[in-house]
Amino acid sequence: MRALFRRTLSVASFIMAALSVPAMAGEVKELRGPRLDCIYDIRSGDALPEGIHLGRLPGQLLIERCDTLWLMLKLPGGAFRAVALPPRMVPKFRAKNRPFAIPDARVTYGKRNIRSAWLTRPNRRYAHAALGDDIQAGGLAVKNRNGRRIEAILPQDQVFEDRMARLADLDGDETTDEIVVVQTHVNKGAALAIYALKGRGREERLELLAKTPFIGRANRWLNPAVAADLDGDGRREIAWVETPHLKGILRVARLERFGATWRLREIASLPGFSNHEYGSRIMQQAVALDWNADGRPDIVLPSIRRDELAVVSLTHSGEMRVIDRMPIDGRITSQILTGDLDADGRGEVYLVVDHQRLLMFTPPPVTLPGKRARTP
Repeated sequence: MRALFRRTLSVASFIMAALSVPAMAGEVKELRGPRLDCIYDIRSGDALPEGIHLGRLPGQLLIERCDTLWLMLKLPGGAFRAVALPPRMVPKFRAKNRPFAIPDARVTYGKRNIRSAWLTRPNRRYAHAALGDDIQAGGLAVKNRNGRRIEAILPQDQVFEDRMARLADLDGDETTDEIVVVQTHVNKGAALAIYALKGRGREERLELLAKTPFIGRANRWLNPAVAADLDGDGRREIAWVETPHLKGILRVARLERFGATWRLREIASLPGFSNHEYGSRIMQQAVALDWNADGRPDIVLPSIRRDELAVVSLTHSGEMRVIDRMPIDGRITSQILTGDLDADGRGEVYLVVDHQRLLMFTPPPVTLPGKRARTP
């Protein structure tokens, strides 16, 4: 049995000084217990139905053991409680019986103008296998609030190099969701694309609302990270990692309107991160969590070497900086998720390494006015 591990102050101080990172003190623990001897995978308590992390803090975590038994993990009063869960209660979100769905598509669900969304029209016109095979999507489909299926189909020189169509309110109207997908040109590489439903009734259609420039060459990819109000202005920004297998540039942009058109205006970028392992179908390896208790969510994701979990903060002035780093003892083999299992209101970050061990990353203690410092 591996012991719980944490960084010593001297090691943490050395790393922070070397990397010009403020000396915060996030803690890393391996969660062990009678039922947690071999953890294969984890899922969020809310299962991330939109397909991208929006900053929520579920109060439970779903765990798949190596023997395929599913558990629901809670920490009432700081004590572990793992309860067996019937497989039928574990959300799958597969695109079974969805018209024209690609083989490994994941259906996402919304509560506004889009009921569900998925990728369609499987093809092999782009051979990049970033997600494990050379099957890409040529179309994007949704069911609107009336249950009508609406589809957009790409030209022959482009594909959706993705597994899911993520839903998030990026224009700030609080009544509609936009769709975030990876759209790739076969000669120019990937771009981040935002689609939206336009029109009314039978005229309602899917339109490309805004898109970043294509990276510039084939076989260059990006992976969406989080959609959250990172700068505290009341509207969500969208963050992604460009070339997560190479330079790993974390970029943040805001959807803004200019007259009758919209554009994604990049407001910050910082190299040195990865939210995807090449060839893996696991795409959700970044979360939004208020790590330093300043009232704004930060981005938590692996470093480019994937041996550390980094916390990146976006300042009011639009500058991104790393505020914490914590070691990852092993290879990440799951999604990276948040939860508030101890119900303290701050949240924790969870991931599985080597298909065996469940790690919990806890924010550092903070002192709030009139209160004692919180201890993780």
